[in-house]
Amino acid sequence: MSALNSADTQWVSDGIAHLSTLVDSDLPGWSRTGFSEQDAAARDWIHGQMRALGLSVSTDPVGNVIGRLEGQDPNAPDIVIGSHSDTVPGGGRFDGIVGVVGALEVIRVLQRSDVRLRHGLRVVDFSNEEGNPQGVKLVGSRAVAGTLGAEALGATDDEGRTLAELMAAGGRSPDRVASARWDRRDVAAYLELHIEQGPHLEEAGASVGVVTRVCGISTFALEVQGRRDHAGTTPMTTRADALCCAADAVLAVQRIAASGTDTVGTVGAVTTTSPLTNTISEDARVTGEFRSPDERQLYELQRAFAQTVPELDARHRTLSELMWKTDAPAVMDEALSNLAIAAAANVGHEALRVYSGATHDSVEMSAMMPSAMIFVPSRAGRSHCPEEWTDLVDIGHGVDVLAEAVRLRDQAL
Repeated sequence: MSALNSADTQWVSDGIAHLSTLVDSDLPGWSRTGFSEQDAAARDWIHGQMRALGLSVSTDPVGNVIGRLEGQDPNAPDIVIGSHSDTVPGGGRFDGIVGVVGALEVIRVLQRSDVRLRHGLRVVDFSNEEGNPQGVKLVGSRAVAGTLGAEALGATDDEGRTLAELMAAGGRSPDRVASARWDRRDVAAYLELHIEQGPHLEEAGASVGVVTRVCGISTFALEVQGRRDHAGTTPMTTRADALCCAADAVLAVQRIAASGTDTVGTVGAVTTTSPLTNTISEDARVTGEFRSPDERQLYELQRAFAQTVPELDARHRTLSELMWKTDAPAVMDEALSNLAIAAAANVGHEALRVYSGATHDSVEMSAMMPSAMIFVPSRAGRSHCPEEWTDLVDIGHGVDVLAEAVRLRDQAL
């Protein structure tokens, strides 16, 4: 049994409800994109909540909001908990937010239980986890880990605006990114509470999951070059239609992804500079990704798609160039994950081991320190959409497990 009080689910619900008001009314769903006005308002509110709980609080140059509860041993490295409060455009109310508000409630649980940790407890709202039009994900955690370099800051969107410019427009200081990096000697473990964003916990009737690994992602851009011709006079047998080749590539992604185990493939956009019905498209661009829990399988998906592209070119008389960017799967720390499972048992739950097909800040944190993730169910597995939902009672269970895991980790270190 845990020595801690249970989570105050009403307080958690009120916090999630307040954050759901800080959204862009011009976009669908609950939209609070990175470095937007609404994102800044949410981070200011979280900063205030941390101060109200007695934490020492700072906001770093990239927008990470960091609160720290002092431990009994000033020389002991910190335990870190948190997630992110930004959303995708048209997103939901729970993705990331549960982990941030839940981490704040852990502080309240410790205080109500008169428990003082030996280690400092660091609570973080990571900046821009969801990515941006420049295509850079995990911005805040990458800055903390020291992997947000010049290439990422110089990445551009379709209008040529760099990530650094987007950050500066949002009131952040991309020129001081290096100062956001943490010293690995100061941190001991990372625990993140998150909604599952998939159907497995609900289907299994489980109230809590502990993550074994987080997916690897291979992102691609396929540039197709065809030949511009008249749509009415060019025979179908001689056309070099770039858009038709691109359409075939979309179906190839679907076919190849379906051939693996726990593998998925998605095309995000198909574009052309000649969108006229009376002209054959001379160029097209396809952007998408493959995901897998297994690095070897991830490269197999790449290989299969790369081998398919010349076949598509031969079929459509086009010439294509394929470019890749790959992030390997992240394996969660076994000992810390086992501790999270023990924490779940202590508060009355049997945790199910699950794989995460979504990426998280834990990917960057796992390269710095032992890391683990606690999942709570998502209704019908829906996420990144307005219909995203997790029951309050399940959120409460997740907070209880997180608080107990923090207590156990503090004792074990």
